[in-house]
Amino acid sequence: MRSSNPVFRTLERSEAYVGTEAASYRGIVTKTGLLLVTAVLSGYLFLYSLNNGLIPLTAVYPALIGSVVIALISVIVSTRSIRFAAPAAITYALAEGVILGLITVIADAYAPGAALAAVVATASIFTVMLFLYSSRTIRVTERFRRIMYSVLLGFLFFIVIGFIINLVAPGLLVLNSPLLLVISGVFIIYGALMLTLDFDRAEMIVESGADRSYEWMVAVGLMVTIVWIYIELLRFIMILANSRR
Repeated sequence: MRSSNPVFRTLERSEAYVGTEAASYRGIVTKTGLLLVTAVLSGYLFLYSLNNGLIPLTAVYPALIGSVVIALISVIVSTRSIRFAAPAAITYALAEGVILGLITVIADAYAPGAALAAVVATASIFTVMLFLYSSRTIRVTERFRRIMYSVLLGFLFFIVIGFIINLVAPGLLVLNSPLLLVISGVFIIYGALMLTLDFDRAEMIVESGADRSYEWMVAVGLMVTIVWIYIELLRFIMILANSRR
């Protein structure tokens, strides 16, 4: 039983579950919600400090780079160490909050209302996919997983090609390109389908009687997917807004 989410793929390779308290759906939901709230508060405090001069503008770029590095390291630690899963997950949420805060401000300045629309759309996608999965309208099969893996490889190939195109012809792919709008839409759909694989993994964790500490790993995995969808929605809205100008 595999997931396209790299966090859950790491979890699948972990050692046998140990512990006295088993993971539960309530625990996963609670921890995922805690990480999301932590990210929101982190982003708000960073932007508040920036707007009020507590943090100089020259520190924005270093803060962004540092947050990306910290977030990456925290994800790796939280998915490989049961002992440090909780603090690493919180650290990831704090770092991710700074990143999302900056991206949100930029997107909202470029397309007013983009942030609210992306939040509502992300919540809607999550709710719809959870319903489709829980009602077994969408069934996660081995064939479905193989397709998702193939698509992921296609995305990686496309990213490499896009990078080469930008080096050779920087003006070829512009923000209002219809092709970019379609690509962003495909990424959003893929993120939504990726949620079903993550729900399936979370269900397997609970049903197998995994240790309660693994709830943090599952929560981080779900947050990674949610962040993916949110950022892609912001990108889609920005491209759409630019095409209408």
